[in-house]
Amino acid sequence: MSDDGRRSRDLNALIAAYDGLEAKVLQTWLAAEDGSAHIRGGERVGPPEMVPRNDDPHAIRTVGVIGGGTAGYLTALALKAKRPWLDVTLVESPTVPIIGVGESTTPMMVTFLHHYLGIDPQELYQRVLPTWKLGIKFVWGPDPQGFVAPFDWDTNTIGIRGSLETQGDINAATIQALMMTSDRTPVFDLGERGVVSLMKELPFAYHLDNARFVGYLAELAQKRGVHHRDGQIADVVLDGRGWVDYLRLTDGENLRFDMYVDCTGFRSVLLGQAMGSPFHSYASSLFTDSAVTGNVEHGGHLKPYTTATTMNAGWRWTIPTRESDHLGYVYASSYLSDDAAAEELAASCPGITEPKIVRFRVGRHDEIWRGNVMAIGNSYAFVEPLESSGLLMITLGILSLVNSLPASWDGPCGRDFVNAAMASRWDAIRWFLSIHYRFNTRLDTPFWKDVREHADISGMRPLLDVFASGAPLRGRDRVTRGFANSTAPTFYGLAGVDTILLGQHVPTRLLPLSEPLARWKLRKAGADLLVARAMPQRDALAAFDALPSLHEELLDDSDSWAYRHNPLSLF
Repeated sequence: MSDDGRRSRDLNALIAAYDGLEAKVLQTWLAAEDGSAHIRGGERVGPPEMVPRNDDPHAIRTVGVIGGGTAGYLTALALKAKRPWLDVTLVESPTVPIIGVGESTTPMMVTFLHHYLGIDPQELYQRVLPTWKLGIKFVWGPDPQGFVAPFDWDTNTIGIRGSLETQGDINAATIQALMMTSDRTPVFDLGERGVVSLMKELPFAYHLDNARFVGYLAELAQKRGVHHRDGQIADVVLDGRGWVDYLRLTDGENLRFDMYVDCTGFRSVLLGQAMGSPFHSYASSLFTDSAVTGNVEHGGHLKPYTTATTMNAGWRWTIPTRESDHLGYVYASSYLSDDAAAEELAASCPGITEPKIVRFRVGRHDEIWRGNVMAIGNSYAFVEPLESSGLLMITLGILSLVNSLPASWDGPCGRDFVNAAMASRWDAIRWFLSIHYRFNTRLDTPFWKDVREHADISGMRPLLDVFASGAPLRGRDRVTRGFANSTAPTFYGLAGVDTILLGQHVPTRLLPLSEPLARWKLRKAGADLLVARAMPQRDALAAFDALPSLHEELLDDSDSWAYRHNPLSLF
């Protein structure tokens, strides 16, 4: 059956599950939503084959990935998947522990794992037990219930202006927003008609248990031919150019590679310590530097979103895994001691497990790629985890490495281009996160008073002036939108800025409604009917576990977001 035929069958089955007026209302909404949401991708062009010549003494044939964790193993797997001729060795210190916390990702991780790395979804679901994330719920700003930031924020399928007009918030702007506020997922049990999934219509991400995820990636890397070496680095020896010549391990062995990938985390052993790449701090915008973590039972209630809850000196994440909720209080140690942070977390989440403290620094090094070293993950840059950008930026770094690494050091190299592009992306995250903090009026503790007065948002100031003159930004004229998209560090686009600012009720002149309010209410009524029939996440995951065809249509149907957003189409 063609993709269009399968989609028509699924939507008709949904409509048939309703009677009379309800069916007409639902059909009206589906027809309205269908017009602009599905854009087929064009021709996919992969990177050129960069196999080195056999007689080239400067060819890049061996790569050492220094450090494990998600950054190291994903990098090694990507190099073997896309540059299979490379000899890849992952060097990992047995004394560096894996931080066993929940990982909140973005939709790109779904396509990166399954399309780019070719990981079988059923195997991933069986071994790693991921859960689904439709967006982030912010217990943030003046509204008691907070606001939701769904992954379909750019489709505006119901309407952000109608939501503001009728209920004073943005929580009814999209179908995914309504799914989040109702704790539902877009999968439907229609009895004899079977299970219908709209997961391919709406982008989602994974919640992952980090320890389980890394363990699975390590096994997969071994199966796919990545060499593994336990070892602790004693010295990084540079040559006359300032490039890495070889690594000396504590056991006396020397390791030499043509290319080195620094995945040593905040220590940045190669790029930062040995090569001396300067570090640019983001601390004037982002005040936090610590997190206390733990788990708490959720009683089988799997929320389909990450929750970000305002706390006295920062905020708390809640990431649902199948067994429990993983929690982390991100705080500024200059405002709150570790013991006080642990006590505040325990008081807000009774029954939490023994707390663990994590330290971090916010900022980036001057370059991601210097000489024959590229840094991936925290060894290059880090911002605190408010918008789940850590694994997203790891994947972007990996994609830049795989697609820019030359066959030989004698050939042209895109090092400067990659450095400029990745620095720009990280700086954009910094400014995007800064407006989350600067405009959060929920608490008046010393931390939040200082953040509202002093957090540096200068990189966003021009766009904030445009927002104040008329919002939503996505509704402005084409020229204004074009200038904003080409000059402002929006990172997640104008829709992302709209969501964070309108969600916190930052003052603006609201643009007039572009349609009669009655039309918006009809769309909302149809969406409400759809949400009411949707399944809770636990039941929907069980359906995917039992029906492999649901995975296949999500990843392989050409009208699926996961097919159109295949990372291969980015290059």
